[in-house]
Amino acid sequence: MTENTFKNNACEILYSVIQARLSEAQMDWMKTVMLFENEVLFFQDFGLISRMISPASPEWSSSEKITIEQLCPGSGQWNLQQFCRCLLMVYIPEDQNVAIIKKLTQSADIGELISIYKGIFFLENACEFVPLVEEGIRTNITSIFDSIALLNPFAAKYLPLDSWNQLVLKALLMGCPLYKITNLDLRKNEQLAFIAIEYIHERWSSGKTASPEIWRLMDGFVNKEVTACLLKVIESGDQLSKHAAIIVLRENASNTCNNILRPKNTTLWNYIGEQYYIQNKEL
Repeated sequence: MTENTFKNNACEILYSVIQARLSEAQMDWMKTVMLFENEVLFFQDFGLISRMISPASPEWSSSEKITIEQLCPGSGQWNLQQFCRCLLMVYIPEDQNVAIIKKLTQSADIGELISIYKGIFFLENACEFVPLVEEGIRTNITSIFDSIALLNPFAAKYLPLDSWNQLVLKALLMGCPLYKITNLDLRKNEQLAFIAIEYIHERWSSGKTASPEIWRLMDGFVNKEVTACLLKVIESGDQLSKHAAIIVLRENASNTCNNILRPKNTTLWNYIGEQYYIQNKEL
C-alpha cells in the first residue's frame, strides 16, 4: 500500500470497521462526536469513549484482517475503544493535532495513552510526532511501552537511529518479545549490535543469561568478538540460545558486507521468540 493510498483510505477503513461492530446507538453517538469542533469538546469526547464503547476485541473475517493489517500492522489486535479513539484523533485538523495530542497525553489514563500511541501512525503528519513518541519510550509502565514498541510500525518507520536503538535496548531490559517489534530486521544496525554485545557481557559477568532473541541483532554484524560469544553459547547455552547462535553463524558464514542485504529467516527467529516467552510464562 503506497503512502497516498494509506492517507486516502485510513478514515474510510477505520469508519467501516467501527460501523460494522458498534450498535446503532453507539454509531449514532460516534457520528456526533467524531467531527472535530474544538479542543475542549475533543478532550471531553475522547474521555467518554470508555463509557460509551465496549472494550471488546472484535473477531475479524480473513478479508477484514488482511485489510486492517495492511493499513497498520498490529491493528488486528486492537479493541473497539482503541479504534474509536483513533478515529477521533484522525479528525483533528492537521495544523492542530500535535499540540492537542501532546496536551492530551498529560492527562490521559493508561488505556487512553495506549490508544494514542497506537493511533499516531494513522495520522497524515505522523512524522511530526517523533518527539512525543520519544518521550513515551521513557515510560516504565509496561503496557504503555508495549503500545509503542510492539506491533506498531511507527517506531521502525519514523524514529531516528539513536531513539530506535534505545527502544530495542529498553525492550530487552523490560523483557519484551523482540519478535513483536515491527520491522526489527529492517532497522538492525552496527551500533545496535555493539550495544547488544555489551549488554550480553554485562549479563554474563553477573551470572545471568540473556534472551536468545538478542542474537538476532547480531545477524549481519558478526566480527571476532561476536563469533567468540556465539561459540560460547553453542557450547554451554540453553537450547533456544544454541539454536539462535547456530542461525547467526550459518547465515553469516560468508562474512561479506552484503550479509545484511540478504533475505531474513523471520520464521525461525519468530519461533525462537515465541518459544522463549512460552517458557518464561511457565516458570
